Amino acid sequence: MTMSLLLAAGLMLGAAAAAQVPPVDHVVRVDHDSGPVDARYNGNVAMTYRQVGATAPGGRPSTLRCLWSADMVVDRQARAISGSTLARSFSRQAVMNGSRHGWCDAHRAAIDQEVAARRDDLHGHVRAMAAEDHEILRHEIDRLHTPVRTG
Repeated sequence: MTMSLLLAAGLMLGAAAAAQVPPVDHVVRVDHDSGPVDARYNGNVAMTYRQVGATAPGGRPSTLRCLWSADMVVDRQARAISGSTLARSFSRQAVMNGSRHGWCDAHRAAIDQEVAARRDDLHGHVRAMAAEDHEILRHEIDRLHTPVRTG
C-alpha cells in the first residue's frame, strides 16, 4: 500500500507548477500605417513535471524518472498611437525539456536552475514569438481604425 501511495503522490506532482525562473521581457516598436506601435512582451516559463516509472524492491534498480518540460507563456501589451491598448496572451509548448533519474521533487530546484541558466535561449523564444505576433498585432490595429458600419 505504501508503494501505491508514493506512486499516486508522484503522479499528482506531475501537474504544472509555477517555475522559479525569472520572466523574460522583450520590447519592440512595430510599424503600422497609423504610426509606430510600442509593444512589450513578457515571457514567463511554466514548468511541468511528470513522474514515471516505479520504485523497486531492494537489490533491483528503480525505473523512476522525472520528465520535465518548460512552456513559454507570453503576455503582450501594445499601445497604438491613438492611445489604445492591445493585449494578448499566447504560449509555445516545450521550449525546453528533459528527464532525470529519480523523484521529481528531488530535482525541481536543479531543473529550474538549468532552465534559468539558459536565459539566452528563453529570450530567443520570446523574440521569435513576438515576431510571429507582429502580423496579428497589425490586424488588431487595423480593426481599431476601421469604421463600424451601422444599418
